[in-house]
Amino acid sequence: MKRKFIWLLGICAGLAGCAVMMNGIQNIMVPDFFHPPELKIEGPAIELSLIPKPLQVALKSGDARLEQIDKNVIKLTSQSGHLRIPLEKDELIYGLTMRLVADRERSESQIEEIGSLNRRGEIVYQWEIPSFAAYIPFYVSSRGYALWVSGWDPGVWDVGATNPDILELGFYPGKDGFTCYFISGDSYVEIMDRFTKLSGRPILPPKWVYSPWKWRDVHKKGSTKFEGVEINAELAEDLMMYEKLGLPKGVYLIDRPWAEGNFGYGNFNWDKTRFPNPEQMIDILHKHGWRVMVWGGPWALGYHKWEFGYEARKKGYLIGNRNIDYTNPEAYEWHKSKIVEFMKSSGIDAWKLDRADEYNPSGKNDIYWNGESGFQLHNKYPYLYIKAFYEASRSVRGDDFVIMARPAQNLTTTMSINWGGDTPGAILKNGKFVGTDLGVRAVIIELQRMAFLGFPTWGSDTGGYQGFRDRDVFARWLELSCFCPLMEIGGVGPHEPWAMPTKPKYDEEMIKIYYRYTWLHERLVDYTYALAQRASETGDPIVHPLVFDWPHDPKVADMWDEYLYGPSLLVAPVWKTGQREREVYLPKGKWQDLWDPNKKYEGPTTIKVSVPLDKIAVFIRLEKADLLPKGLIEGL
Repeated sequence: MKRKFIWLLGICAGLAGCAVMMNGIQNIMVPDFFHPPELKIEGPAIELSLIPKPLQVALKSGDARLEQIDKNVIKLTSQSGHLRIPLEKDELIYGLTMRLVADRERSESQIEEIGSLNRRGEIVYQWEIPSFAAYIPFYVSSRGYALWVSGWDPGVWDVGATNPDILELGFYPGKDGFTCYFISGDSYVEIMDRFTKLSGRPILPPKWVYSPWKWRDVHKKGSTKFEGVEINAELAEDLMMYEKLGLPKGVYLIDRPWAEGNFGYGNFNWDKTRFPNPEQMIDILHKHGWRVMVWGGPWALGYHKWEFGYEARKKGYLIGNRNIDYTNPEAYEWHKSKIVEFMKSSGIDAWKLDRADEYNPSGKNDIYWNGESGFQLHNKYPYLYIKAFYEASRSVRGDDFVIMARPAQNLTTTMSINWGGDTPGAILKNGKFVGTDLGVRAVIIELQRMAFLGFPTWGSDTGGYQGFRDRDVFARWLELSCFCPLMEIGGVGPHEPWAMPTKPKYDEEMIKIYYRYTWLHERLVDYTYALAQRASETGDPIVHPLVFDWPHDPKVADMWDEYLYGPSLLVAPVWKTGQREREVYLPKGKWQDLWDPNKKYEGPTTIKVSVPLDKIAVFIRLEKADLLPKGLIEGL
């Protein structure tokens, strides 16, 4: 009977609005984490007028204090989080979230052809929901200023949706009140420099992060001998095929389930039925040139004495039935000690930090150890979670580690890099998964959104988290990911060109495409790393939306289907299945086709180019060509 009761609790914990009560733990309502609560713009309005250059902010009505930090930064504090800021006729607003639009279904689970760089006309919620989980309360205006709200309070942005002439925001300030900063600059690069100086510079990960990655959503049970050692058979297959095909090695990610117990994450002991001889397995991966990353979460799971959940529950370290209450210093240090112990004993190099955008109790009556409500802490919880893993990892490995997180909030860019969540290569229709190319389209936009938000090192699940059903989608995603800071390849189902879910299974053409673009990405490592160093010092992102460099060219103001990869390469991806030709706009300057040095162009101009399945349209900006490595495409 006891086992049945525990099982029912586990099922209940996955349902929205379900109460959990056990061993005296408070009655916690598991949130409907796929939708934000009813957030409204309310409270006394603060009416402002604003001139970007030189920066001037004036209080027209309402109760607020304005403080000039320097000539380019003005701080506003108030007990009200309700601001009204005028919008000019042709003003564009960039940033706020990675998610295409606020509606999760239209932007993710049933993804549509919507969204662009410009957020004007939208209502955007400052409330973390899975899995496109980057929510930074920061926007950049085409007028030459930005607004950053510090802290993690919930809120809502009405970007001219209700009144086309007004940008209105409503935040729910905690006990410390509401604080925001107005930031001006003569360029987007200047604005990002001043913003990240205030909010925290992006972390500089090790150079090996920028080599190609390989992973599987689940490594099935089953083993084989590799170099005389019994290891997981699918992992051995990846090692063998990368050697056989001469592919570049970077990071090998082992996702959940990998550990013993509940959900394959009950403790930090390897599940030896799935990963036999784990210490030797890690040694083999390292010997073959891979760095090793494993899945982590903010949970202490399980009810057996050998599972973390048992110990955490007994000591009162949980909020709800699974989430660690990081506001409790003892719980925080307890979890850190577990991470440190595992990193020392296992020899892993990195963590993939999932979740923290779901399950954490987030109601106004969900009270955490420090006395704050789940409502007030909802957006801060990912920061606390990432911070625990960051501090633990740093204590073991110094600077030679990386944390790749799904959620992104204020200050997390100082500790982690990010990936785009469960971007789909297939979506569920009438109970069956069908392929989609809209995940590729979403990634093109999200990559540039993250540039505006101060997150320079970003990537996506190449081929789709829910894996592709059309080989066009895999090919185009590989090409796109080649020109992303992170090239991580994997997800649910086959993502290997030698074991395709499409015909032919052993796909010679796809193997050549895979080879070409993983090696091209590898050859760009020094170039990309130099840009990452710059980003860590100035906030200047690796990827530039074209408007960064040509702010006065109206054609690029909301152009999302082209971007600069560093200063030297203009990338124009293809996302539509079956497309073999596209138009490319080349802004002012001199350009050369990456694949054919005889094709040179003078911009501004629009050209039509052929894009067979194995080619992505890329153009070298000749005035910056000297920054590129020599022989970039030689032999590819």
